[in-house]
Amino acid sequence: MAEWAHKHVKNAFLRTLLVGLLDVLYIARLGLTFESIGDNLLHFFESIGGVVWLFLRSLLFLVLPPFRLREILKQTDAAGWRSIPLIGAVLGFIGLIIVLELNFQLSRVVGNTAYVPGLAGILAFREFGPTVVACMFAAKVGASWAAEISNMKISEQIDALEMSSVNPVNYLVAPRLVASAVMLFALSAIGASVALLLGWFVSRQDFSFMAYYIMMSKFTRYAEVGTLFTKALVFSPVVPVCAAWYGLRARGGARGVGEATTKAVVTSILIIIVLDFFMNSLADKLLKIVLE
Repeated sequence: MAEWAHKHVKNAFLRTLLVGLLDVLYIARLGLTFESIGDNLLHFFESIGGVVWLFLRSLLFLVLPPFRLREILKQTDAAGWRSIPLIGAVLGFIGLIIVLELNFQLSRVVGNTAYVPGLAGILAFREFGPTVVACMFAAKVGASWAAEISNMKISEQIDALEMSSVNPVNYLVAPRLVASAVMLFALSAIGASVALLLGWFVSRQDFSFMAYYIMMSKFTRYAEVGTLFTKALVFSPVVPVCAAWYGLRARGGARGVGEATTKAVVTSILIIIVLDFFMNSLADKLLKIVLE
């Protein structure tokens, strides 16, 4: 109908009015109303406020006793070392894809593939190392944490902790916050290294290992390495806090566990991507100021 209005209604005002009415009817047919949109916005802002407040409380418990070192080591093992095979496989194939695509595009457009190692290094350290690793961390570890905490909530283990004078945030969130920060640092570095190593494996006919490393080091400086670890630090609280927020609000048995897990993973990945956008915008502006 909208296409018909654009083709046959000559008057611009009538055409705009008709298309607007059709859009309203389409939205109504989908069941979207101003009330439902308002409710979704309220739930969204409530979730954002709750996640931020839970994060601030978790930071407070990081400096207040008791310090649960055993729980931190347990979560570090579960979050980090068991994730290395998945991170290595995903980032390895991403490194292969990056170098293959750069080789093809630079040879086709520029006719020179000498800059492939440098561009691959920039992408690996600034983007794929921290951001893709954080998203994979959310999908694997965040889902596990959200399912565990929501199951504890539904089975009333959280209530038992509170009755035993154990703060759930101190016991569940703070150790995972430390484990996430430590392991995202390590996993980001491992992921970027694996991506670059397998990238060289694809382009070994054009570059020796030393030539590949030298060309990459000309482009990849301390700023890129600093960006990798800065992003890992900024992304690290997102996964445990979102997992705990939705897990502690789980209701309704097994279905509630599934819903909480899904919401935790989706929200974590969305926040990570949004943070990545704002950090890149800020970094680009700072770089322009320095260069000028």
